[in-house]
Amino acid sequence: MSDIPKSERSESSLETQHLVYALRRKITTELLTSFGYSEKKLEEHVKRVTAYIKDKEERKARQEMLLVLMQDFSMWLIEDERDDIADLCREISRHLRQANTIWPNYYAEYIERRLELDRARECCNALQDELQYIAEQLPADKNRYMGIVLDIEEIYNKIGALRQSDNRFLDSLPDVPDEVRQRREKEQAKSARRRKRTRKR
Repeated sequence: MSDIPKSERSESSLETQHLVYALRRKITTELLTSFGYSEKKLEEHVKRVTAYIKDKEERKARQEMLLVLMQDFSMWLIEDERDDIADLCREISRHLRQANTIWPNYYAEYIERRLELDRARECCNALQDELQYIAEQLPADKNRYMGIVLDIEEIYNKIGALRQSDNRFLDSLPDVPDEVRQRREKEQAKSARRRKRTRKR
């Protein structure tokens, strides 16, 4: 359970946490189904890459050899990637949860909360990279990955929005460094001028 009082919880942070749980469920399904690995697609690929061989017997022998090699590689890759993918999903959720349990009363706590959000975003990037690599290496339906990649991107952006909204804490923390407070005041003044110009239009 979160240490943050219910009345002070940000609805968007909980929404992001639920999106992460939904992503983990989707990816768990992919892990169980070997990332959409398809024997049919593997066979089609082997036929394509051996189509240049004129002699039918030689072509068939090469196809059989390639099938065995590529099946072995695919199974090894699936096993190798399963733990990494599951760990990255778990880490996104864990860092986001840790950030949500820090309600800053001091500047150091504010920084720690931001660092946890940054770590969650780093895991999002690493997860996208791993899935991209798997999609390129395995004979699988690439469209299966698109929905997951878009989900990760949405979570990454929502965590960024959470991080941005945390600037509100700077107005109430007692020990914010002077240069940070001054920069915050300049940003607020610039934002107010922008809103004023927008209203005039």
